[in-house]
Amino acid sequence: MRIISGKFRGLKLQPPLDSNIRPTSDRLKEALFSILESHKYNLNISTSKVLDICSGTGALGIEAISRGAKLVYFIEKDPKATNIIEKNISKLKINNQNEIYIQLIQDDAIKAFEKISAMFDIVFIDPPYNSSIIEECLIGLKELNLINNNSYIFAESGKKDSFEFDGYEVFDTKTYGKSKLTILRLI
Repeated sequence: MRIISGKFRGLKLQPPLDSNIRPTSDRLKEALFSILESHKYNLNISTSKVLDICSGTGALGIEAISRGAKLVYFIEKDPKATNIIEKNISKLKINNQNEIYIQLIQDDAIKAFEKISAMFDIVFIDPPYNSSIIEECLIGLKELNLINNNSYIFAESGKKDSFEFDGYEVFDTKTYGKSKLTILRLI
């Protein structure tokens, strides 16, 4: 696992020690950030507030930081995974002079939402496959006003997984190996 591009390009991240943590593949991560940087969705990572839900190793949020994001929240409930995220963030050697705000919340996603008062432009959701977490997150993000009509959600799921997205418009769905990336926005 490595950072693909940006300020910290090539930096190796600590992989999961537990097989229950499934990091996003480099191929999907590269495709996701190519989509973001294509300006197809009128997003600019360097001016965006980013939320990384079910962070695992923190690879998506850290990639966003490497590409210029100044505010990134990580949500992860597994203590082993939060330990890995902390180690990976510390590899960046960021201090207050970098004007980057990073928050790691160890909790269930919906409970964590209640602790946040920011509005996010980019949301990554990468839960264990075959779970209802994406649906729960879509509802919670909307109900707790953590996103608006200009926010984009990038949800990773298993290729055959499906989920309800009431109140959201699906912009695109792409398949990468066993994974599927769904891009959504509030209607």
